[in-house]
Order: sequence, then structure tokens, then C-alpha cells
Amino acid sequence: MTLPSSQDLHTIHPGDWYFGSEYRRLHTLLGSCVALTAWHPQLKIGGLCHYLLPASPYDHVQQALRNKPESDCRYADNALAAMKFAMLQYAQLREFHIAVFGGGDMFAFNSPASIGYDNIRYARQWLQREQIQPYRVDVGGTISRSLTLIVATGEIHVKHYQMNAG
Repeated sequence: MTLPSSQDLHTIHPGDWYFGSEYRRLHTLLGSCVALTAWHPQLKIGGLCHYLLPASPYDHVQQALRNKPESDCRYADNALAAMKFAMLQYAQLREFHIAVFGGGDMFAFNSPASIGYDNIRYARQWLQREQIQPYRVDVGGTISRSLTLIVATGEIHVKHYQMNAG
């Protein structure tokens, strides 16, 4: 049996997520958005979700959709539920290396009312609720980030860029 070859790069746009092994690298750009990466060291499988806002304003009525990948993943509640659902098809959550990135303050002021801050807070609450100790955290600040996950090795490359210079 011949295994399919991996495609090189898959870009995850805001509101997108991916979990699997078909791609060698997963990439995204982050400002106030947050990305969660997940990688399994034995299975060599991983994923990335990129959400824009903490919670969907309309999904609270549709609780049944929360664990379905087709939910609106612009929102953390849906994106993290989709990632969790995909991960659990392979192993328990505690077996994955989970990392969180982003949540930068895109404006000249930094306050507890910023979108980035709210996105970070949601990620932290989700990790605590799921009893996950993150493998790596790189959040906040007045920077944007370029993030690449190497699926075969779990390496994560992050570049920081100043957002509010000048």
C-alpha cells in the first residue's frame, strides 16, 4: 500500500481550523485573534484553529451544534469544540501538546476590555475547564504574530511584528 504524500503548506485563515496529517506545515497570521495548536508526539498528527472572538452571539441557543465541526469557527467556543472533537478521534486531550498564541492589542491602548484580552481569557478558561496544562503560551502584547506548526515534529515557529510602532 502506498501512503499519500503530504502537501507542503496549509494556511489557516481567521475562522478556519484543521486537524490531521495531510500537510507538512500549518500556518496563520495573528493580531487580536488567538490560535490554538495541538500535536500528538506518538501519532505525529496535529492541528491549528484560528478564532476571532470568544463566543458566538447566537449559538447559546443551539447547544447541540457546539461539538460539530461545521459550527461557525470564527468564535472560540465553536473552534475549540471542533478541535477537541477532532483530537478525541485519535487520543485523549492530555496526550497532546497544546499551545496558545495571539491575542495582541491591535490598538494604541491596552485594556482589559480589548478583543485580544477577551480571546486570551477564553483560551485560558477553556484550558482550565478541560484540565489542560499548555505546552507553550505566547499571548498578548502590542505585536502581531506569524505562526507555523511543523506537523511531523511538533515544532512551532513564531515571528513577532510590532503593530503600534509610530
